[in-house]
Amino acid sequence: MKRHTAELKEKLIQTGVEEIKKHGIDRLSLRTVAKLCGVTHGTPYKHFGSKEGYLRVVLAKLSDFSIQNMQKHIDYTAPARQQLAVMGYDFVTFAKTYPYIFEALFIKYPFNYMKIKEGNIVTETDLPGFNAFRAIVLKLRQEEKLAGSETENIFHFWSFISGFAILINSPIGDNFNQQAIRENIESMLTTYIKGGK
Repeated sequence: MKRHTAELKEKLIQTGVEEIKKHGIDRLSLRTVAKLCGVTHGTPYKHFGSKEGYLRVVLAKLSDFSIQNMQKHIDYTAPARQQLAVMGYDFVTFAKTYPYIFEALFIKYPFNYMKIKEGNIVTETDLPGFNAFRAIVLKLRQEEKLAGSETENIFHFWSFISGFAILINSPIGDNFNQQAIRENIESMLTTYIKGGK
């Protein structure tokens, strides 16, 4: 019985992931997920307690997927600036390839699960994509001796790269080829690092 329960729970999670990939988080319905899994509409609540509980698990799964895509080209022995440039490029590419996942993870819901405590950003759920980004920014902060608080540095880089990804996904983005995207990210890093010292 426990094996069947674990399999069903995973099926519910994967179905939510697929629904968000296809239709976006705003159209995610636990009734639809239950129907696609061939169970009653109350089954997801039995396993996750609430829609919020379900979303936390599905968003964590999506975050794992996103970080796999955003880390696959990073050389962790390279300087943090180079790591952040590669991650930024992969982030923009991910946003263009998976717009609904990008929207769910980086526009609609991430800030529901983050708080600022004692000058630091703390996540209240497992968001490996954000945690990997933060680790690289903190390494950059140390290597480049950036001024400002940890939170300010994270917000600045996060604002730029997520805003840039949004622009690239808009009609304006049609004017940017891969090289232009890389050059814009490099330019932003140069500008910020010079101004942040």
